[in-house]
Amino acid sequence: MAADSKSMIMLALGTCLFYLLVLIPLDKKVQALNTPLQLSWARLGDSINTNKLGGALDIHAMNELTSSMESTFASFTDAEADLISRVLLPEETQAKMEQSFQLVEYENALVALEVFLKKSAAEKTISVGDEVFQGLPRHDVALEEPRLLWAGLAFANYLLSLAIECQLDSILRFESLPPQLTEDASISKRHRLHRSRFNMSVQCDMAVAQQFLAALPLRGDEAESLGLPMVHPEKPALYIERLLLKKTTKGSANQVALELVVNGFTYHKTKERSGIE
Repeated sequence: MAADSKSMIMLALGTCLFYLLVLIPLDKKVQALNTPLQLSWARLGDSINTNKLGGALDIHAMNELTSSMESTFASFTDAEADLISRVLLPEETQAKMEQSFQLVEYENALVALEVFLKKSAAEKTISVGDEVFQGLPRHDVALEEPRLLWAGLAFANYLLSLAIECQLDSILRFESLPPQLTEDASISKRHRLHRSRFNMSVQCDMAVAQQFLAALPLRGDEAESLGLPMVHPEKPALYIERLLLKKTTKGSANQVALELVVNGFTYHKTKERSGIE
């Protein structure tokens, strides 16, 4: 019995010592660590109360703002994807732009396009001078990236084919302007936005000019769905940079002369070197 009492006393004494030597110092250490946090919260509270904008600080509103910004960014991403889809060239043309430039292959394609356009113009009884075909994109040793000529040739095809299909009375002039990279053209380290530019003069009835201008910024399938003339369903959107419409004294009372600069845009992969084989 005396042994049990002695054990109980020793257990109670040990518990007291553990409380005094371990728990109390540990609690003090926790309080010491918590003090800087409490001071920081106090400073934040004082700042909110004293700052003119502090009263407007709403954590819930800030969370909503973050969600709104994420939603806006997603909409911008969707808009960029939609833009790319509108200017994207067919896979065959894109593939040629990503390969080494073959001058002979390009010259053959250039001749084939000229033959096709002359035949189409003759069938529609459209007056097209030989100088018009001299304005198709042609190779020059000064070109830094000749493979981009494939984009220019595709855009020239779509533009002239549309003019012929709309049955303009005559195509007076067509000129491929020097290709350009747009400002801030780098989409990423591997992709850039390229712009092909064309200057052309045509003569036609005002109603025909309206059809032609309406079809330019539409993709081929969009133009077809609206009942507008279209030869190539895969035609990307073309954009008018400058436009001058003049009344003419020749032909019918509604005859007009149309001068315009048209742009075609395409994304392409960058390469350090673009050789010719």
